[in-house]
Amino acid sequence: MTDFVLTGFADEISPDLGVQLDTISGLGIKGLDLRGVNGLNVLALSDDDLKTVKEKCDQFGLHVSCIGSPVNKVACTPENRKGEFEKLEKAIHAAKLTGTDRIRFFTPEVGPDENESKRDDVLDWVREQVALATDHGMILLHENDARFWGAYPENAKILFEEITTKHLVAAFDFANTVLIGYRPMTDWFPWLLPHLHTLHMKDAVESEHKVVPVGQGEGQVEETLRWLIGQGWSGPLTLEPHLQAAGAFGGFSGPQLFEVATNAVKTTLQKAQEPAA
Repeated sequence: MTDFVLTGFADEISPDLGVQLDTISGLGIKGLDLRGVNGLNVLALSDDDLKTVKEKCDQFGLHVSCIGSPVNKVACTPENRKGEFEKLEKAIHAAKLTGTDRIRFFTPEVGPDENESKRDDVLDWVREQVALATDHGMILLHENDARFWGAYPENAKILFEEITTKHLVAAFDFANTVLIGYRPMTDWFPWLLPHLHTLHMKDAVESEHKVVPVGQGEGQVEETLRWLIGQGWSGPLTLEPHLQAAGAFGGFSGPQLFEVATNAVKTTLQKAQEPAA
């Protein structure tokens, strides 16, 4: 059996840090993907807040897995580029105070007809941020969020071909790609495998534009996990269920639905590790 570490965006459980940590600890989740506490985004937390997060995680025997930043969730314009660089600086500071070297980020948004014309602008933008992360010993996890340039597999492939470094890796989200008409085993693998660091564990039904627990949608989660296990991959599996609400900068599930999502991940993982019939 392959050992996987479960982590989670626990702000989907409750704004209260104690409730977040108590819940994920009870579910056997080992890492906190830090996105929000007490209604504040991670980049708005004070140094004291961040130190408290680290101390309380230590008390629960948990670790901060990554900083779930919103960096680059903006349009690809020269005016926005400087501001997102400054946000990344804040994310790096937060990572250092909470004991992680991983930061989730995105590629900026371009217009529907600008994938090619904005390509070099996006790549230059990301190169600058990767250089900053490299200088600080950080790893940037690119998430394929469905509204942004790198959500499309053809663009993400260009990103990883053009910027080849251990400081830029992929956090692949099953639901995000289903919602825009793609499938993991058809459009993302095997080419993504060398860059894959983390899987974001949520599923979706494309026709209903609805997020569902893994194994209940069209995300080929069991099939993809089975294939990845066969390739020897065993990175983090990150709960980001979005079962009650999904917004531009986060989602919400509540304690009960977060438990439903966690159990669905465990069941799907167990199936993926069983011998093929």
